[in-house]
Amino acid sequence: MTESKDKIKTNDEMDPRFENLAAYALDALDSEDERREVEALIESDEAALADLNELTETAGLLAISVPPVEPPVHLIDSILRMAAEESTPRLDQFSPAPVRTVPWWQRAFQSGLAVSAAAAVLVVVAGSALGYQNNQLGNDLDTLRADLRTESVVVANLQSELSTTMTDSDTKVASMKTEMDLMEDEFGATNDMVVHQEEMVSELATANNALRQALSDQSWFTYVAMKEGYQVESWLASDTQPVASEPAATGLIAVQVVGNEAVFQVHGLQQPQPGFAYTLWLMGNGDPRPVAQFEVSKIGSATIAFLLPAPLQFYSSVRVTQELLNGIGNDPTGTMVLFAETN
Repeated sequence: MTESKDKIKTNDEMDPRFENLAAYALDALDSEDERREVEALIESDEAALADLNELTETAGLLAISVPPVEPPVHLIDSILRMAAEESTPRLDQFSPAPVRTVPWWQRAFQSGLAVSAAAAVLVVVAGSALGYQNNQLGNDLDTLRADLRTESVVVANLQSELSTTMTDSDTKVASMKTEMDLMEDEFGATNDMVVHQEEMVSELATANNALRQALSDQSWFTYVAMKEGYQVESWLASDTQPVASEPAATGLIAVQVVGNEAVFQVHGLQQPQPGFAYTLWLMGNGDPRPVAQFEVSKIGSATIAFLLPAPLQFYSSVRVTQELLNGIGNDPTGTMVLFAETN
């Protein structure tokens, strides 16, 4: 096909195959003789048949790749006007015209070469359109591939971050569970220790109360036994219900066999309220007589020696109350904590 194209110089030298082959591919031949010549040519010439197939394929691609464009109105009017002028006889046709050389492109246009040129232009346009479209599609594919690679990197980074986050979360959960188990163990051990300490405190309180009671009893008997000439005349006891964790307060009065000396001893009393002190009273035989105001030790004990104004049997009772410190009146007005009758 290239060799034949190189031979195209003038209308007289042009190979007829290339004059009508493109027009035949475009179905633009109006003459039946020309059509039969082209058909005979492609049946006998394989190269012509190959060219026709290429032209037919290109024309088909052109139809689907180039959008239809309606020609401008002025172009149609110009073509119709030129056709009318060509069909009208001119005066110069009847007069001798000067001899002039017609350009080769005009002769080619007047001959069938115009059709071949049009076909060649269509082929070039179709090729350009297809090439542009292929380049555009290639660019779009490259852009899509680049976007896909970018998205793949982003997805990979997200997967990595998610995996790291999940691993960190699992590690933190495991660490928190371990700490909670340790806290539960420590709490259980602390609770057991508290229960054990409470039991020990309760046992110590019981033992302390028993010890205080034993010491008080032993103290009484020791005092009475060591004091020759004394005998216990009265046992004092609390007139209120004692607290379960505290022993009941008790006391005694020992009187000298000969004389008016007496001793008062008490055990198990609680510490008095702030600003108050305990007071020993002799009741009966006239007005109440306050014998002494005293304080107790940490274990609630005290020993007071005093002189009896009259023999103890002359009094009806003995009591101990809480009175204002250094504010003893004529009668006991405070809370009574110990009481005993003397008769």
